[in-house]
Amino acid sequence: MPKSLLSKPVVIALICLMTITTAALAAIKVAPRPTTDSVTIHSETKKGEVILSHPDGTIAFLRDCLKFPCQIDISSLGRGEYDVMIRNGTDIQHMVGLYKE
Repeated sequence: MPKSLLSKPVVIALICLMTITTAALAAIKVAPRPTTDSVTIHSETKKGEVILSHPDGTIAFLRDCLKFPCQIDISSLGRGEYDVMIRNGTDIQHMVGLYKE
């Protein structure tokens, strides 16, 4: 590995990036897990668009939540795994997995 990649500023930047990513992942909670017909999304974000997507990235569900916690009816979705994201503007701020029975 080149010496420049082992420099202290690069290592510090990588640690900060990993810390920010971990904090963002921990900032969203989904209950109950696993779920059947409805799910409550908890977030430190005040508002945002909740997106549920299939593992291949296609969007399965969209809902604009004006405040959190936000309860969502997912009874129309099929059984399986979904990624839960909160989008605020063009930024996807948080992501967590959800399994629907």
